[in-house]
Amino acid sequence: MLDVILVSNYSMKEELQESLMAHGYKFHDLMIQDIHHIERYPIDDEYTTIIIQSANAIKKIDASNNHIYNAKYIYGIGPNCRSWVKRKFSLDCIIPDDNYSSIGLINKIKDNGYDLGNVLLLKGIGGKETIQNYLLSERLPHNICNVYERILNEDNLKSVVSMVNDGVIVIGFSKSSIEPLIESPSVNLGKIHIIVLDKSDEEINNIEKFASFTKLIDIYDIPDIVEKIRGIDT
Repeated sequence: MLDVILVSNYSMKEELQESLMAHGYKFHDLMIQDIHHIERYPIDDEYTTIIIQSANAIKKIDASNNHIYNAKYIYGIGPNCRSWVKRKFSLDCIIPDDNYSSIGLINKIKDNGYDLGNVLLLKGIGGKETIQNYLLSERLPHNICNVYERILNEDNLKSVVSMVNDGVIVIGFSKSSIEPLIESPSVNLGKIHIIVLDKSDEEINNIEKFASFTKLIDIYDIPDIVEKIRGIDT
């Protein structure tokens, strides 16, 4: 059996590990890009709408930040955002119906047709500017706060690289989570089976060189992930 390596932050990694181990797989939790949170209190004023571009932008925000409770609308890019908003603040978070991407979120905002008022966009350094550009194009009053940055975990990257030659299945829920691995000159891409979350606005290079390339629709569907892994490892 091929080893399975999770290189992304994932709130259900224990459940995934248990399910994979029950099927005889070895599971490795080796996040290649560590998340360094910069600001615990980024919601510094009253906003009608808060847009969360990534779950990492909401995870470490202090639960005592009262401004978030005064927002009329909270939007998130996908189920992970919604889960963290519910878990930390017991608030609802509006997400796209199926296209969990910047474009999907913008379409959801357009479909709702709400008066967004003053907007706060929470994101990470170097994150996509698709939502930011939308706010600018619509001339919506907004503020942008970079809440976190990604820092390469060189030790974990070396560990993953050392395992690749035996053939591995790598799970990374974003393009940025797998980029350091697939851009490493010492990696044989033909030995890597890549599983990523389907984001329509993320184009991953050299997918034709991978042993296989699989997209997920729902990262919380553990049985589906396990079945896809079993399908790959036949």
